[in-house]
Amino acid sequence: MNVWEFYGFSENPYSPRPITASDDGVRLLVGRDDELRWLGRYLRSADTHPTIEGPNGVGKTSLVAVSTYTLQLEFFNKETEQALILVDPPFQLTGETKPRTFKKEVLFKIAQCYIEHEQMLRSRGKFAPDVDEVRQWLNSPLFVTEGGGVTIAGFGGSASGGSSPNTSSGFSEEGFIAMVSDWLSKTFPKAKDGAFVCVIDNLELLNTSRAARELIEALRDDVLNLRGLKWVLCGARGIARSVASSQRLQGVISEPLDVSPVANKYIEPLIAARLESFATSGETLVPVEARGFNHLYLVGNSNLRNAMKYSEDFSMWLFDRASKDLSSDDKYELLEIWMSEVADKAAADTKDVKPRAWTVFDQLAKAGGFTSPGEFADYGFESNQAMRPHLRSLEEAKLIDSEVDETDNRRKTISVTSRGWIVSYQRSGYRHLAGAR
Repeated sequence: MNVWEFYGFSENPYSPRPITASDDGVRLLVGRDDELRWLGRYLRSADTHPTIEGPNGVGKTSLVAVSTYTLQLEFFNKETEQALILVDPPFQLTGETKPRTFKKEVLFKIAQCYIEHEQMLRSRGKFAPDVDEVRQWLNSPLFVTEGGGVTIAGFGGSASGGSSPNTSSGFSEEGFIAMVSDWLSKTFPKAKDGAFVCVIDNLELLNTSRAARELIEALRDDVLNLRGLKWVLCGARGIARSVASSQRLQGVISEPLDVSPVANKYIEPLIAARLESFATSGETLVPVEARGFNHLYLVGNSNLRNAMKYSEDFSMWLFDRASKDLSSDDKYELLEIWMSEVADKAAADTKDVKPRAWTVFDQLAKAGGFTSPGEFADYGFESNQAMRPHLRSLEEAKLIDSEVDETDNRRKTISVTSRGWIVSYQRSGYRHLAGAR
């Protein structure tokens, strides 16, 4: 039997995956009204592209998905003439990304969006191309492999196959780029007409803020300044803020919105919304109720993704021990026992960490879990170099992540990991270090 069916849910209410751009997503995003207003205002009115920054797991991707979906619904429901249409899923940039290839990938997705939304655009008086030929082309098996690399009709991709790409001039590389760019300028001749909304997620995958700045700068003219596209850039570890500080991107992207953890007062309605949305009947056995979820939320330093993952794991553990007679207090007691066991196991794997490194770790956790190499004096060291071996020891134990910004040592580049917060919970005598927000 599916575990969630046993508990009385249609699917996992504790899924750690981002909330989707859907009606369900709108219901499930709780405690983010201010951020939704900010992002909606920028997408509707600003000529710069909004950027969002916050710790991993804080809910940036969910925020963007729900915000852009809501704006799209306003157009579909005839509440506005401004067409802001989400391009889903988000794009990812890595150290291997090339600007020219990325532009082709973006326009390939835009062509698919035109196919998906052609009738809606036409019904609302917006320009939409005759995409029958493009639909036939996009849906044909035009995959070609060259030297182990894979392309889609010469445009990049991840599929494999052996047929030849379409070589007609209408679908040559340059012709394709010019064609889709022309569509965009006709559909959205002015900013007030709207745009396709594209998201670049997880900028931290570029590893350093310098790499992020250089790549985004390279994308400025051919991608970020392309008429008819709105971009939302998301990143953790200060990378989005570093990109926004680039002189070449002034007037192109906004100062970041800092997304903080969801306030504790919203945790109960947040988890209640999930449980209600996925319950199949009134007969449910809720593994992690609001009190327990808040406990896990604080153990993970107010990180939603961590709390969801812990809740999912506990639900699997409880399955063999569950009965309809378990009271709320019974489940909470079992949850505390389980979390303590998990913390003990994590702490047992850190034998190689020396006392001086533990002092640094405990101080870092009490300070909120973030610091920078330039703050070495706060930890009792005379130099950044003297602190490094202890940080390296903590990093090898998977207790911290260290991302050094080689151009600005003042930035917060050291953070306690999910595993680190579990160990910190154990070292504190199974008490929460995070205060109520």
